[in-house]
Amino acid sequence: MAMTSFQQLSSVLQAEYDTASQLLVILNSERDALVSSETEVIDKMSKDKQPLIVKLEQLGRHRETLLQAGGFSSGKDGLDAFIANQTEANAVQLNNLLKQLRVVAQACRENNQINGGIVNVNRQYLHKAISIIRGRDTEITSYGPGGAYSSQVVRQPLLGRV
Repeated sequence: MAMTSFQQLSSVLQAEYDTASQLLVILNSERDALVSSETEVIDKMSKDKQPLIVKLEQLGRHRETLLQAGGFSSGKDGLDAFIANQTEANAVQLNNLLKQLRVVAQACRENNQINGGIVNVNRQYLHKAISIIRGRDTEITSYGPGGAYSSQVVRQPLLGRV
C-alpha cells in the first residue's frame, strides 16, 4: 500500500527531527571536547557530524520534492499551505512535528555558533602565541619609562633569544 503525501511528509519531518537530535548530542559533546581541548574527541565529533549534516540536507531536499509533487511551492510557504490542506488531526500532527524540529534546529544553530566561537577564540590565541614566538606581535603593549602605556616594545623573536 502506497503512503499518502501526509504520511510521506510526516515521515520525512520525523527523520529530520531524529537526525537533528543526534546532531545536537554531538554538538554538545563537541563543545565539551573543545573546552577541555580533547583533540581526539574533537576529531571524532567532526567526523560524526558530517554524515548527519549530509542526511539533513538530503531530507530537506526530499521534503521540498514532496511539497512540489503535491503542487505546493517549496519552503515555509509551501509547507504551511500543505498543512492548511490537511485534516485537522493531520495538521495538528504536522505542526507538532514542525515545532519540535524547529526547537532542535534552533538549538543546533546556537550550539554550532558557540562551538565556532570557541574554535575562533582558540585560533586567535594560537595565532597570537605564534606571533609572539616569531617576534611579530603587533599588539604587544607595555609601560614606557615615564609610566605611559606604549606599544614601543623591542621585538626580537623569542627563538632568537634562546
